[in-house]
Amino acid sequence: MSDSLIAALVYADGVYPDRAIARAIEPLRDRGIALAGAIQIETADLPGRHPCDMLLEDLASGDVVAIADERGKEARGCRLDIGILTEMAEAVANSLQADAPRLLVVNKFGKIEADGGGLREAIAEAVALGIPVLVGVPARNLDRWRAFAGPLAVELPAEPSAIARWLEARGLPGSLVPRSAVTTSTTRRA
Repeated sequence: MSDSLIAALVYADGVYPDRAIARAIEPLRDRGIALAGAIQIETADLPGRHPCDMLLEDLASGDVVAIADERGKEARGCRLDIGILTEMAEAVANSLQADAPRLLVVNKFGKIEADGGGLREAIAEAVALGIPVLVGVPARNLDRWRAFAGPLAVELPAEPSAIARWLEARGLPGSLVPRSAVTTSTTRRA
């Protein structure tokens, strides 16, 4: 496995690595290791939630924010709240300096990042500070991800065991997840 400071979890469009990321970083969180970044929280099991209800947890502060515009129960399609995403990106960037994190987690290198915004600057800053970065990259943004990260990143499958091995190689203690657990490592969304 490469000694790259960035691990890109490449996944098929519509299949998100939320569970795989959460599972892989759980041992770090349990040990109280400082983390920066954001991870999406699944809302499918929460009563009364709309498919566009998207929640992000700031890993440094533990704050959870809704990132989609509230458009009503009958709304078709989701629309992200750019203001909230900008605030989250600023909070993440601040935590890189203030909290001495050992890992930056970016839930998704989405359209906003591909277009030059969102958490893109936080990724660059983390690399400059020598902080490993774990980022989900959907297949549709892979070319723009590669243009941004170049040879600084290794591409991994969005599987807990692959993530755990990469984290361990960076001195981030975790417990390797058995291969049998990999089949439940991703979430499919419409």
